[in-house]
Amino acid sequence: MSSARQKSCSGCSVEAHDGWLRLRFRAPGSDGCKKQIARATGKPDTPENRKAVQRVADLVGAALAAGRTLEDIDAILGSTRGHAAQPPAPQRGPRASGATVSQHVERWLTTQAPLARKAQLIDYRRHLRRYVVPIIGDLPLANLQPTDTRAVQSELLSRGLSVKFVRNIVAGSWRAFLRDAAEDGVVPPSVYPRLKWPESEFPEPDPFTAEERDAILKYFRTHRFRCRAPGTQTGYEGRPYPVFHAFAHLLFWSGLRPSEAAGLHDGDLDLAAARLHVRRSRHLGEENRPKTRSARRTVELFPATVHLLQTIRPLHVMPDSAVFMNTLGHPLDQQAFATHWYDCLRSLGIRQRGLYCTKDSFVSTALLAGVKPAWLEQQTGVSYGTLRRHYGRWMAGEVESELRHFEDFDRTLFGDSGREMLPRPARAVTGGAQLADIAVISKWSQGDSNPCYRRERPAS
Repeated sequence: MSSARQKSCSGCSVEAHDGWLRLRFRAPGSDGCKKQIARATGKPDTPENRKAVQRVADLVGAALAAGRTLEDIDAILGSTRGHAAQPPAPQRGPRASGATVSQHVERWLTTQAPLARKAQLIDYRRHLRRYVVPIIGDLPLANLQPTDTRAVQSELLSRGLSVKFVRNIVAGSWRAFLRDAAEDGVVPPSVYPRLKWPESEFPEPDPFTAEERDAILKYFRTHRFRCRAPGTQTGYEGRPYPVFHAFAHLLFWSGLRPSEAAGLHDGDLDLAAARLHVRRSRHLGEENRPKTRSARRTVELFPATVHLLQTIRPLHVMPDSAVFMNTLGHPLDQQAFATHWYDCLRSLGIRQRGLYCTKDSFVSTALLAGVKPAWLEQQTGVSYGTLRRHYGRWMAGEVESELRHFEDFDRTLFGDSGREMLPRPARAVTGGAQLADIAVISKWSQGDSNPCYRRERPAS
């Protein structure tokens, strides 16, 4: 390796990203391994700013050469934002007068590490360091006004960022920071203003068709994955991996979120009763409580799903053993499984969609089958209002069919042409539990999971 290459790997470089300057360097993470780090500077890419940012890069490079940690590097960056040339004098606690927003943010992020979920902590760091601090990081936190938060909102929206993303930054991460700052007495509770937001469109459900679903499940049932094979020449061999097939089948036919399925333990399964209990979720290699309070629930299982779960169950298990393991013998994480998922869709020529669309497929199919909304709420952990808002087009027959009740009052309302336009009511699943027999949905599998009402003239 050349000396120039070694210098770039051990130091800190300045680069432009979307017209803004940022620093890039490698620093040891919490696990001791070096990782690529990028930090926004909040400065446009101009010759003058490049000179100023290069001086900061030299400080970071010197700190890295001295073996400083990532927390030390972030402290250096926080003290050098704006026009400050030297780090501020040591101060005790977040109540120190004159401390800037940037300095308080770094202290607050340190306190959140043991409290927040890993994914949430990543969002906090990304939102505050990349978007909020470059805009108002130089302001003393004690002097912060509601207008400053509105300025952040206006600036981010003007960049063309989605309303949902800006809302996550301002009304999520930034508001959480200000809430704790208010409890510490640094800012008044009224510093966070009432914000007006443009109307935002929620992404519509995007379920798979029955043919796509069956093709995907067949792929995971028959595809040969790279698995460990001690004693072979390479130590690996390609063979079907039933765990992936069971995982995909559970997602399509249970209404579980991918993180909920990945977080299942053997003690959560009650296969004799054809059900499981959702008690946790797994994301980014970390287990936490479910996404919402209603997500903690009991889920019914089809006999076919029960059979697949019994097939992959080891002979000796403990209650806290993970149900789904990857090919290396570690608990399966949805992020890692997503690689195989997208490979599957690409191989089958199916339009790329995320794992969460398996839940859309289950809900839309269940609504077409005529299941009771109260049962669907319990099964999926999604409230009726949310189901109505996101899956309303699959519930159209629920309202339109009520017009038939007016027939006894005035038959002239229903001429021949009018009758043809009325949808046939969805056939409800009856007889015990909604998922008592997988034969109930055998007819669903033969058609599209999207709504399609046939017009039929009633027999005279």
